[in-house]
Amino acid sequence: MKLKTTTTLLAASVASLMVASVASAADKCSAYPKVATEKVESTDLEKTFGAVPKPAKEMRFAYVTKTLINEFWQDVAAGVKNEAAKYNVKVDVQAAKDESSMIEQLNLAQTMLSQKPDALLLSPQSDSNLAPVIKAAREANIPTIIIDDARTEGASSYVGTDQVAIGGKAAEYLGERFKDGGKVAQIEGAAGSPNARARIKGFQDGLKNYPKLELVASQPGNWDRLVALNATSNILRQHADLVGVYANNDGMALGVVEAVRNASSLDKVAVVGTDGIREAKKSVGAKEMSATVAEFPFEEGQLGVQVALRILGCQEVPAWVVSPQAVITSDNLTKFPDPSVAQ
Repeated sequence: MKLKTTTTLLAASVASLMVASVASAADKCSAYPKVATEKVESTDLEKTFGAVPKPAKEMRFAYVTKTLINEFWQDVAAGVKNEAAKYNVKVDVQAAKDESSMIEQLNLAQTMLSQKPDALLLSPQSDSNLAPVIKAAREANIPTIIIDDARTEGASSYVGTDQVAIGGKAAEYLGERFKDGGKVAQIEGAAGSPNARARIKGFQDGLKNYPKLELVASQPGNWDRLVALNATSNILRQHADLVGVYANNDGMALGVVEAVRNASSLDKVAVVGTDGIREAKKSVGAKEMSATVAEFPFEEGQLGVQVALRILGCQEVPAWVVSPQAVITSDNLTKFPDPSVAQ
């Protein structure tokens, strides 16, 4: 009986030591590991690394996003909060007033970092405006996870889809819809945005596969619905026989829809957006927008939290976690319901 008790106590002691050593390793492991693999598909994370490590204590994350005016970034923030709650992680979400307030966003990120969160989640306005914060976080061994736009040098990991492929899918949609060809246009995102640059390239490269489609205009919309509306109106005045427009995000695409409607051309001009926000999906369902190349922002927010916890748990997650994308049309809209959580 005494031997059994002693064995039980010894086993408990060993288990305690193992827990302590795991916690100690987690405290000491690098938040910026050198990883041989450049990227991993988000769907392969569990197969590659196992389950998301559950924190042994309450943690505090900070998320500094581009803006909360845009529904896309609202959904990312909602995904961050939703996933954090599952792991007893508190999240402080901060956002700049709009998508061009780079200095304001930098100041917010510096303030969040000064409070020493367990992890810092960021959606930068450019690929350089938050670089000083990432450098400081790296020196403090606080993991930095970039979610979606503006992959920044030196961060622990980037969670986002292949933006070049998104532009390519928009070109493919228009090419397959208009096999006899025609004139198309593009409304570009903000000039400093890496996502805009990638989508523009993807769309232009994708059009090379459809030589009967002619790109007659590619004008800046600056992620702004009204700017996109006015730009599209000008294009339509010059090219009344336009058959399609690709806008680099859904907010601008909705402005394009208004311009096309004003020109009484909704039945002739296919409008393709990017993001898969709620309002865009409603427009697709109403047969106004033709399609949106969705990025699933809510899921990206969830992935951002998961990746932070994996890195804190000493899992050597690659520099790029590739999130899914899909072309949503009226034919498959029901397969992509909105996330059922309070915003």
